[in-house]
Parts: sequence; C-alpha cells; structure tokens
Amino acid sequence: MTNLINRLEQEDSTVFNMCKTPVNLQKIDIIKENYKLNKPTYAVVDMQNNRAIHLHGANYQLIPYDFILHQLSDALDDYGIDISNTDIKFMVHQDLNYMKLRILFGDDSAYKPYSMSKDGNDKLRFGIELISSYDASLVFTLRAMFVRLICANGMTSFEDINSSIKRHTRKFDVEAPFEKLKYLNKTFKSMSDTFEVYHHTDLTSGEVDILFKKFAGKNESKYNLLLKVLETPKDKSTLYDVYNALTNYSSHNQRAIKFGKTGNEDYRLDNCTKDGVRTNEERDYEVNKFLKSNDFVFYYHRGMANYSGILEKQYKQTTQ
Repeated sequence: MTNLINRLEQEDSTVFNMCKTPVNLQKIDIIKENYKLNKPTYAVVDMQNNRAIHLHGANYQLIPYDFILHQLSDALDDYGIDISNTDIKFMVHQDLNYMKLRILFGDDSAYKPYSMSKDGNDKLRFGIELISSYDASLVFTLRAMFVRLICANGMTSFEDINSSIKRHTRKFDVEAPFEKLKYLNKTFKSMSDTFEVYHHTDLTSGEVDILFKKFAGKNESKYNLLLKVLETPKDKSTLYDVYNALTNYSSHNQRAIKFGKTGNEDYRLDNCTKDGVRTNEERDYEVNKFLKSNDFVFYYHRGMANYSGILEKQYKQTTQ
C-alpha cells in the first residue's frame, strides 16, 4: 500500500519541503517603536526566513502543516485506505499562508467513480481534501468530496457528512478529525444516495427561479451567474441541475458581468481577480449553508419520497 508522505516526497518534493518549513508561535509585545499592544498577541513565525506570517490572539493554536500531513498519512495507513491509484493535487501559498491537498480516487481504486442511475455518463469521482492555514484565512478542514467528470474542467463539491471544519483554537483536538476516515466508505455511499435523490426531484421553471433567487438574494450578478451555468432549460430541470449550478458557482472563480445598452442588457461570465482558493472556500461555505436551509431541504424531502417510491417499485419487480 502506498504511503502518502512517500508519494509527496517523490512527486511534490518542492511543495512538501515548504510544508516542512519550521514555524513557531512567539508572543509580541511591541509591533512599532513606542506602540504597545493592549492584549496578548502572538505571531506565527517562519523560522527559516525569520519573518512573521500572521498575528493571532492568545487562543490561537499553531498546527504545523507537516504535522497534519503526517496525521493524514497515518490515518490512511491505519484504516487501509489505499492511495496507489489516485491523483494528488498539492499546493502551498508562496508565503505559507495556506495549504491545500486533494486526493482523487481512480477507476481501479477501492472507491470507483459512481455513475448516476438516470445517466451512466454522469460520473462522480470521489476524494478527500485537507486544508489549513497559518494566516486564519482558511479554517482547518478535512472532508470527503467529489469531482463531476461530465464537466470538461471538472465540477467540484464537498459533503458535510463526517467532515471536520475547525478553527485553530487551543480546544481543538487536531487528531480527532482523522478518526472519521474509518467511515469513508459509508460517507461516499451517503453522498451518492443524496445525489440520486436530487436527480429524481423534478422542478418547475418557477421552482428553479425561487431557489436561485433565495440563494442570490438581492445580488443580480450571482442570480444571473446561476442562470448562465444551469445545464438544462429551467422547465426541464431537477434539483440535481440546481445543485450543479450552485457547485459551479462555488468551484469556479468567476462572476457574471452586465453588458449591453439600457433596456437590452445581458450578462456574461468573467474571471474574478480575487485569490481563487480563498474565494472558492468562501463560496463553498455559502453553498453548503444554503443546502441545509428550509428552502432547499423542502424540495429534497419531496424528492426523497419520490425516489423511495421508485426504489420500492424496482424491488418488487426483482422479487416477483
């Protein structure tokens, strides 16, 4: 079985060495001459280059990237999660502000891509993602995720089931989240079941509009972005299509810009200039919050009743 640390050292040695940069938490009393701080302040210090990365309060807990990568590697080994047939994407901000690791399981792995029952060409490739930061821009995150392969550039979404999203406070037990990896198979099964319910939930054009407007609020650009990335006509859409439009918004660093003459305006998609990693994380949090809202859950429950009826009918046919 392939070890994660060994793979990172062999395939991404430059990035991995950045993660091993020694860091320390040092108390700061004065940040400028004759200017004293009125509350305890600590700096995350890059010891190799003798520079401060970010300032934090007294409740901050420093969790070195190298430490959490070894925690993940050990958990994968302990729970028999083979990563030999996986794609790994690994990056660290040039100033060590944040890091992001993604492991995507391949066709010959224990977690093969899942094909949607209504469209066998619509496949979901499962994975694991680990995120952390020294500058507090991204909270510690360990989660199950998938990439939707039908999209040329890949559509990514994340699942809250058995995920761990924690701030770097002194009360945070950094080892605990990795224990949840023992339930990875159950987590992926739950994700695919949820997507099947979405896929079997037909919506009217008006219902699609309601969901998009509820999500976008008064933001016309966001609303029109969702309309632009919706893959089906509104009157032929399902909750799965709405979900994919939402995850397109969260996983692509783009916006909808108005153009044209007054009275004949339209919108086109354009790239955002903000940091892509931070933007995607902010949008992902926004989408996942909406998926738990009463507005979205109402249609999910309706679809669940419909999908349960379909499964019951299929079961009766196979037992006759």
